Amino acid sequence: MYVIAIGASAGGISAINDFFDNMPIDSGAAFVLVQHLSSKHKSLMQNLLTNRTSMTVKEAEDGETIAPNTIYVMAPTKLILFKDNKLMLVNRTENESGAIDLFFKSLAPYKLDKAVGIVLSGAGSDGSEGVKSINQHGGLVIAQEQSSAQFASMPRNSINTGCVDYILHPKDMPNKIIDYIGLSPQRDYEQPQDPISKIITSLKERKGIDFADYKRSTVIRRIERRMNMLEIRTLNDYIMFIDNFPSELDTLHNEIFIGVTEFFRDDDAFFELRNNVIPQLFKNKTADIGLRIWSAGCSTGEEAYSIAILVHEYLETVNLAFNIKIFATDINDLALSKASAGIYTAEALATMSKDRLSKYFDKKGEYYQVKDIIRSMVIFAKHNIISDPPFSKLDLIVCRNLLIYLEATIQQNIFTVFGFSLNKEGYLFLGASESLGEMGKYFEQLDSRWKIFQHIRQQTASLTKPAFQLNEVVSVNFDNRLAYANVPKKWTANAEDKAIDKITQALQEEYVPKGVIVNEALELRHTFGDVNEYIKIPSNKLSLNILKMIRKDLSVAVGTALQNVFTSGKDIRYSNINTHMTLTAKLYVDEAANTRYAILLFETDAIKPAVISVQDFEFQEKAYERIADLEYELKYNKEHMQALIEELESSNEELQSANEELSSANEELQNTNEELQSVNEELYTVNSEYHKKIEELTQANDDINNLLAMTAITAIFLDKHLRIRRFTPSVKRIINLIETDIGRSIADIALKVNYEDFMDDIQSVINHLIPIETIVDNSVANKFRFTLTPYIGAEGNIKGVIINIVEL
Repeated sequence: MYVIAIGASAGGISAINDFFDNMPIDSGAAFVLVQHLSSKHKSLMQNLLTNRTSMTVKEAEDGETIAPNTIYVMAPTKLILFKDNKLMLVNRTENESGAIDLFFKSLAPYKLDKAVGIVLSGAGSDGSEGVKSINQHGGLVIAQEQSSAQFASMPRNSINTGCVDYILHPKDMPNKIIDYIGLSPQRDYEQPQDPISKIITSLKERKGIDFADYKRSTVIRRIERRMNMLEIRTLNDYIMFIDNFPSELDTLHNEIFIGVTEFFRDDDAFFELRNNVIPQLFKNKTADIGLRIWSAGCSTGEEAYSIAILVHEYLETVNLAFNIKIFATDINDLALSKASAGIYTAEALATMSKDRLSKYFDKKGEYYQVKDIIRSMVIFAKHNIISDPPFSKLDLIVCRNLLIYLEATIQQNIFTVFGFSLNKEGYLFLGASESLGEMGKYFEQLDSRWKIFQHIRQQTASLTKPAFQLNEVVSVNFDNRLAYANVPKKWTANAEDKAIDKITQALQEEYVPKGVIVNEALELRHTFGDVNEYIKIPSNKLSLNILKMIRKDLSVAVGTALQNVFTSGKDIRYSNINTHMTLTAKLYVDEAANTRYAILLFETDAIKPAVISVQDFEFQEKAYERIADLEYELKYNKEHMQALIEELESSNEELQSANEELSSANEELQNTNEELQSVNEELYTVNSEYHKKIEELTQANDDINNLLAMTAITAIFLDKHLRIRRFTPSVKRIINLIETDIGRSIADIALKVNYEDFMDDIQSVINHLIPIETIVDNSVANKFRFTLTPYIGAEGNIKGVIINIVEL
């Protein structure tokens, strides 16, 4: 079952209403609404939502198992957690914040890709940490578009994490969720030539990985996420973008891999492993045989090193020396590079105990590196668990939260491989959401919660793949990097694209070269042919400046050629750059767009057209000229900078003293502001709820007034102090009443009938709660029935008297 977690604070009621007004009542999902509420006020959210949807709306109860098509709202005095498909409530303190983060983080590891996190209007940053967890575990994250949020801080901070899949108006969110959980008609993504299949084929050709084995929904979502980041609307446009920037496949490849890992992830699971599995691994083992463990899908290595630490701690406890081999494999080169280096941030080790941190890690500046005593136990290797041969004679296989991203048939194939790889009585450690299916008959389940199994029966069929050998282990290092975000943020058809098409067409008539097109800002705009040996898109900060991308030994020649071609307006060719290459620079002017481009051609053929003058590129001479120009610019900039520095130093001294005073005042204001912001959010939420209630009461009051007017009932409503609260218009024929009499005592009003015991009867009804009926007449002998009835409130106590008059 999917769980839709909605976080909202100040200004969130309108967004919540828009969301549920458009959400189908039969989605099959459970909805949990987490808000910032004051513990001193009763929340009206349950009543408000009951009027907006026919789904069941209820206040969350401790230990309650979630049900489909149900909305759970939180009590003002509680915080909500998620565990084993149940809602767990804990008491909250008055100033405690982070209710949304807390629930999102508890939900993500249990529901994985079936978790949906939504961040709506609110002040502050609550939710921004929680969306990271949901994203890393493969779930869907949606934030409210800032223009539609009354308070944009919460959605903005979530968006800034880079973990938000979609930014939408609340009324548009249900359609995206319906697509995600599979309620809408399936798009035609199964034909051999559909766009998704083309992208998967391109990924296989470039990266050697067939994502057809992965769950289709996961692949589609990651493709759509990249398209949103690049502001590309259609799959065909995205394919065109990939054709022009093949490195986008590298980025998409890494986007699809969901590398969720941490040291000793799920403490209770590793507690079971340490106490009930690792000691059993060494039974009937001798030091010369050693221990063999496989950590499949190891990502950046935290899991493999955690296992190594547990094994080392056990060996120290029993004072044994063993040959330990932990094979840690993954398909992601970048992850393996980080894993093999064993270097981690302090944040990644935040949950590590101080004793383990000092014992097994060396401090390296701001980072920590795993000590050799642990690193020597782990062998990292690139390995495709689907297609590559497995390891053999294993005592333990750890494969957690990897198989959930693969198709069911692939999962069963892998479990078969695990069965052949494990020794009899070997152990298998899976993720909390994974199960063995048909292969369960070959294993005994030792821990149902943390999915720890023991291999008890050998399969009768034979394994067709040979075992993975140690000489197939791939060496990985930090030079083996993949490029991220190497492309422009937008790709839209415009005048520049048309100009590039014209350039390409002109070149095809004369050349079939390797080259690039550069604009006057020296930005790379297009490539043709394989230019990877000449340029490289940087993997850190995004920049398409050709001089930052060109091979170092060609930078002077390229810089000089571009300067000359844009300055002189003439085409130029440099030979003798090296023994293999000639560089040609051609100018192209797009008169329609009033734009100039330079075309750089990297040619190895000695035969060149005669229309362009050829110059030997004197590297040293051109370099000296270039250096002289740069030195002059540098000298001028230094002098200008020195003058600015002197002025700034003078200003800085004055600002320094002011800054110290402001800093002290700012700290006080910051504390006050945080308190006021929390109070403001609570007041805003309470005010919104009461405003909604007032609207409902006003509507009810109008209904009553219209009903009384329509039925021509003659009635007077008194409070228990005999003051007039309300009367119908027809009363005026019998009793002298006007609108300003409301609030006056009925004893001050003159009757037009002969009713001497009128006040005594009213008092009797209040005292004894027994209705009284009396017939009286007026001066012209008209008769009237006066019925006096007690007015009882919702709590069962007397609130006043209702006088009903009927003319006979």
